[in-house]
Formats: sequence, structure tokens, C-alpha cells
Amino acid sequence: MADTNDPVISINEGKIRGFKGTNYDGETIYEFLGIPFAKPPVNELRFKPPEPIEPWTDVRDATKPGSPSISRDDLTRELVGNEDCLSVNVYTKYLPKHTVTLKPVMVYIYGGGLTSGSSRPGLYGPEFLLLQDIVLVTFNYRLGVLGFLSLSDASLGVPGNNGFKDQCMALKWVQKNIKNFSGDPNNVTIFGESAGSASVHAHVLSPASRGLFHRAILQSGCCLNSWFWGSKDNARNLVKLLGKDAKNDKEALEILKAAPALDIFNAQEKMGDVLFPAKNRPFSAVIESPNPDGFLTKSPVDIMKEGSYNQVSLVFGYTDTEGMLFDLDKMLRRQSGIPVPEFKIEKLIPYQINVPETETQTICDKLEKLYKNERNASRYDEATDSCFLIGIIESLKMHLATAQHPIYLYRVSICTELNHLKRLMNKINDPGVCHADDLGYLFHTEITPDIQKNSLEERSMKSFVRLWTNFAKFGNPTVGDDLQITWESLRNGSSLKLLDIGEKLVFKDIPESERLDVWKQILNKFPFVRFGYVNQN
Repeated sequence: MADTNDPVISINEGKIRGFKGTNYDGETIYEFLGIPFAKPPVNELRFKPPEPIEPWTDVRDATKPGSPSISRDDLTRELVGNEDCLSVNVYTKYLPKHTVTLKPVMVYIYGGGLTSGSSRPGLYGPEFLLLQDIVLVTFNYRLGVLGFLSLSDASLGVPGNNGFKDQCMALKWVQKNIKNFSGDPNNVTIFGESAGSASVHAHVLSPASRGLFHRAILQSGCCLNSWFWGSKDNARNLVKLLGKDAKNDKEALEILKAAPALDIFNAQEKMGDVLFPAKNRPFSAVIESPNPDGFLTKSPVDIMKEGSYNQVSLVFGYTDTEGMLFDLDKMLRRQSGIPVPEFKIEKLIPYQINVPETETQTICDKLEKLYKNERNASRYDEATDSCFLIGIIESLKMHLATAQHPIYLYRVSICTELNHLKRLMNKINDPGVCHADDLGYLFHTEITPDIQKNSLEERSMKSFVRLWTNFAKFGNPTVGDDLQITWESLRNGSSLKLLDIGEKLVFKDIPESERLDVWKQILNKFPFVRFGYVNQN
């Protein structure tokens, strides 16, 4: 039964009832969960771009998280979700009756390879970020086949990238409604981690997202990372795994439109996935043929080089041991009885750089020498560099050449009890900062440990929160002197420096520069050229 003290507010579509929560310091915050921002993408809307939600007349309950898209939960690995998944959560310290000052808005896009993930508070709780005067928004979008099926035949009306179009619709919802939560629609920062970070980069590059945000933070992912890109025309392969046959893509699409969503997900799992850079994935981002609802219809390299992207201030960053993520993949494969693929050095060569067979061995020899060097003996360096770092640094350089606003770079080296993915993998005492470890300093989760007052964990969390929210508020992460460091923005043509976020904050040269120099030689000869439209079935 609803509490009469529960906050009820009006938004464009109708009234919603939320509830009171508390932030890390015990201050009252207001939480509104599971607010639909688009029509359910079901029945005739399956595989279609999202459509605006219809208004409602009753007071709608907004006290429970919305369902995620069908996927495996990031923490439990249980099968969760359904097709009716397009909802948004809003967390605020102030309602309009409490303040006349609109607050900066931070919109988070979760990762999970575009095949898993959700915005539920158990994964992305607001208690840390809401220490500061910002409004936090999280939301769900379509994943896997349901979000990223792509067919080349324009007459079928499935060009791809519907998951990004869902994200775009959520950003439009923010523009229409965030004032009702004391948020400023003219000061919106989008941020994300992993595939959420690459999604943020895609919004920076997409004309469809123009005017919907004003700053962007990219945590461990970008549009030059190989794992971000998928194949087109996989419908018939998927239909075979449903135990049916289709003569062409039109027949395959009709079968998929009629199939239960859970059957489609099970077939997607049977199809498997690709994580190393040598091949693109079955269902992920694509470059669409030009179409009225197009999200990305040009190569990201062309967009960055032209400077025709959404010109906003940017933060790029990474963790020092991103490649530890592959221990999670191995762990999950072993638990599911799926063989762990054999590692070969040629798997590190991104498919987008189009290396001729005659040159493959030369590059493999260079990489073998690099990663067997005693100074680079970490068993994670290969995956850290090939899957994350080279794409991030190349993107950064391309933006620097055409950017009209400041760009910042960071690296995370802090190891404490809050390192998120190491905690999930029971590797909390292992050296290095794994991919997604930084999330533990920005969000309270179901696996967040108790934090002692004035501990390294608390101090580090508050530093992270201050850096991120300073950027959202002012466009400068170290405005003022409370953090006792100046994080300088980068200049085109100058040496790349970064803020190292360790037990202390230090502005310094990139520690991985020696490894990056080898990749620079390779990329100078074979630059990134192919994205999301190469079939490798």
C-alpha cells in the first residue's frame, strides 16, 4: 500500500509515485523507478525503432525497477527480463517544490557487451553519486538480437541499432521531463562503462543525438573497440538454431517476429559470441544503410576526422588491467561447460584494420616480441591493449585533431575492497585494476562491502564522485582546489598525459606508452577502416 508521504509528481505523460531513499551520508533522496519512456517494443513493434509512450490517467507506481531486456543478470547470471523493457529511473535530492535551481543531470548507460545488463539499483545504486547536487538517470534498452538484429535488405525495415535508438529515446525523455525532478535539460552529461561507454561514444558521433546532451564520459570503451561491432544478415543462422529453415531474410524475419522472445534468446546463446578483436560479433552495432531513423550511417573514423560529431567536452579513460575481464569469461564458460577457446596471437589483430594475409605473420612476430618482453610480462597486457587501449587512444587522437571543446584522459590504478569486478570474481587481492572495477567507486551495488569512515575506500569513492560530478557541473573535473590536483585537458599535437587515479591523484605520462608505440607502428601502416558491415559467417 502506498505511503501518503511518498512523492507524487507530474511528468509529460502523467503522474508518478516514487519513494524516499537515502544517500551514503543518510540524507533524503527521491527515487522514481521503472518509468516507461517508450511503447513496449512487442508484437508488431519487435525489431522496430521505439515509439513514444502513450499518456496515462491514474497515478503510476514508480517504486519498482522496470524489467530489463531478456538477458543474463550481471551478478547472478540468472535468466531475467522480457521484451517490455524500456523504462527509466530517476534519483534526485530535490523536487521542484524544494528548489528553484535546476541541477546538472548525469545519464548513465550500462555495459554488458550489448547482450546483458540492466539499470536496476542493485547494480547501479545512487547512494554515492547523490552525495553531490546532481540528478541521476539510468534506463534499460533492448539487448542482443532484440536490440541489434540488422538486415541489409532495406525493404525489410530492420537496418539495425535499435538498442541505440532506445537510448536516444531515453535521452529525449530526459529533455522533456527532467525539469520535473529539478534537473537541468540544458546541462546533461552522458556517461557509461564498457559497451555503455562505446554507446556514449556512438551518441557523440550520431546526428540523431544532437542537442540531447552537453558533456560525455567514456569509461573503458569506444567506437574503435572491435567488440563493439556486429554482423548483418544473421537472421537465417538464428532461425536454423530455432530448428526452422528460411529461404531468404524475409522468411527468416517473419519466423523471428512470430517466435517467443525466450526462444530467440536461447538461439542467440547457442550461436555464441566473439570477444577477441580478430572477428566481429553476431549481434551488435552496425553502420546502417541511410534510412529515416538512422543512428549511425557513416564510419566512425570518417565522422571523427571530419569533426562532424556532436562537439562537447569529453573524458576518456581506462583501467590499468582491462584484460583481467577475460578471467570472468573463462570462469563463466567453465561453469556452463563451454570450452575455453585456444589463445593465438593472431586473435589480437583487429579485423577492422584489414591486414593482408601476407603481413599477418610480421605483425604476429612484433606482438610476440612485445608481450614476451620482461617489462611487459603481465598476462593481461595483450587483451588490455588489443581489446581496449589501442581503440581508446586512437579515438582520443582523432578527436583532438577536430575538437572544439576540452578533452581529458584518465587511468585507474586504485586497488581497494571497492574494485567491483575483482570482488565479483573473488580476486580482490590480485594486483591490477580489472575492467569495470571503477564502477564500485561510483555506484552502490549488492556486492558493495561495508565502508569504514575515513578509510581508503571512502576517500577514493568520494574522489571519484567529485571528479565525475565536477565535470558534469562545470565541464572541468578539478575545478577549485578541494582535490589538490589540476587535471589538465589535452592539446592536439602535444604528448598525451593523464590523471592516474590511484591511492593519490597524479597527472603524468601514459605508463603504457612503450606498448602503445608498437601498436602505433602497426596502425600507421594498417589504420582502422572497416566497421560493422563485414560478414564473417
